[in-house]
Amino acid sequence: MAKSNKPLPPLDERISFLIHRISARVFLICNPYFREYGIDLHNSRMLVILMEDEEARVGDLVSRMVLPQSTISHQILQLEKRGLVKRKRAEDDSRSVTVSLTKKGREVAQLCNTLSTDVYQAMVEGMSQTELKQLRQQLRDIFDRLDAFDSERRLADQTS
Repeated sequence: MAKSNKPLPPLDERISFLIHRISARVFLICNPYFREYGIDLHNSRMLVILMEDEEARVGDLVSRMVLPQSTISHQILQLEKRGLVKRKRAEDDSRSVTVSLTKKGREVAQLCNTLSTDVYQAMVEGMSQTELKQLRQQLRDIFDRLDAFDSERRLADQTS
């Protein structure tokens, strides 16, 4: 792993802590609205993914949400119990499970997406399209670097 000689800033200035604070603020804003549907922010994101994609394989949800398979499976079961999603075996691979929204799930996903739109607008207020494009790219680059860092660490752990 390449080491950087960049000095570590105080916690309040570290990118990871700033991202944590943004995420925590979004949770605090959104979760009270989602409680009436028995869901949380993670569930709402999954519902919006399903609304946008029509259906998704569980493995794809794991990849997109960057959560463990067991967490995603538990969330799907909870959403299924609430009548928001349905599961079925993939037609092209019986080992794979696909998830899609029920009618009620689509209604809740649309409400989640409306709140997401409002929160997004508050986040990007005053930013130009160029700034937004740059920020998105920088965040994707950070994610990719962390993904590579994680892979390298796992490989190093396996060989030691």
